[in-house]
Amino acid sequence: MTHAIRRKLWISGFILVVLLAILYGFLPRTQEVDLVRVTRGPLQVTIEEEGRTRLRERFVISAPTAGYLRRIEAKVGDPVRKGQRVAVLEPLRSQPLDPRSRAEAEAVVSATEASLAAAMEKERAATADTDYAEKRLARIANLYSRGAVAKDQFEQTEADAKKARAVQLSARGAADAARSELERTKTALRNFSAVKKNGGDAEIDSPVDGAVFKLHRDSEGAVHAGEPLMDIGNVRDLEVRVEVLSSDAVGIGPGMTVLFKRWGRDEPLTGRVRRVEPAGFTKLSSLGVEEQRVLVLADITSPPETWRVLGDGYRLEAHFIVWEGRNILQLPTSALFRSGKDWSVFADEQGKARRRTVEIGRRTGLAAQIVSGLKEDERVVAYPDDAVSEGTKIRQRK
Repeated sequence: MTHAIRRKLWISGFILVVLLAILYGFLPRTQEVDLVRVTRGPLQVTIEEEGRTRLRERFVISAPTAGYLRRIEAKVGDPVRKGQRVAVLEPLRSQPLDPRSRAEAEAVVSATEASLAAAMEKERAATADTDYAEKRLARIANLYSRGAVAKDQFEQTEADAKKARAVQLSARGAADAARSELERTKTALRNFSAVKKNGGDAEIDSPVDGAVFKLHRDSEGAVHAGEPLMDIGNVRDLEVRVEVLSSDAVGIGPGMTVLFKRWGRDEPLTGRVRRVEPAGFTKLSSLGVEEQRVLVLADITSPPETWRVLGDGYRLEAHFIVWEGRNILQLPTSALFRSGKDWSVFADEQGKARRRTVEIGRRTGLAAQIVSGLKEDERVVAYPDDAVSEGTKIRQRK
């Protein structure tokens, strides 16, 4: 064999290998995919939102009048009984006087003492005049009875005696007023920073049996009328407050069953919707998007022994059961994809992917009801992508 023939054979072999490699590259490859079965079982369509527990009846204890609050000994969580004293208000304490105000008050006291002394002297003078007028009236009356004086003189003396008595009473009232004014001015100089206990104190009682949930004020000090002091409620009387989207709220109504999950234990709690408030409100989501939400209130229907550890403001997840069925043909929603206006799946037929148009019914976030297009136990591609098409060889991913 000559060198030229060997060269031609080598070139022909190389070209053949390249053609075979190109041909092999165009051959369809088997794709490894996740296959899931179409199954029958229970299916629930739920609306899931985060909720918070809260007291159904919260009693805010406030100061009935302005006063000086004694230190509240109760702590958050302490039980209280109906009628139990929870706070005490003392009368307001006077403010201390600065040097200028004290000097002015002392001067007023001195002036009032002088006025009292003058009023007392006037009272003494009026008393003396009254004594003289009464004695003179007695003498004139004796003489008048014997006809020694005229009637006009007797009546004049009687009028003078009455006038003297009136002046005496007026002087005595002025003296009493001056004495009271002196006592009032002296009161401004007294120290009322320390008052006797139970001297006009106002005791505040609990209106219900329950526990202390919040202390607005626990240290002693002056408070205003109506200032909140503490919150009291019954921990066994809890409700769940859930804010749902307005588009979801139209499918929720009073009496609907709701499950409370992720509240701290594995077993979910059952509940029932009590009220869907008719007014919505705007709220910003965590992404800064404005959402229109509606407040839904639900009661916990599970036995209290199972959720007695819950308190006011605890977080949980509320699952409102909008629809549920028992023996429903279903598959994971991840297997569905759009084909025009229809829903489709890739079914496994003898190791090849075949596109099927399916009709779906109820959907959840994880599963969808199959109305037609698939049968039970058929296998479909769980996560179809661009690598899978009609007729692609597929096999279960190891």
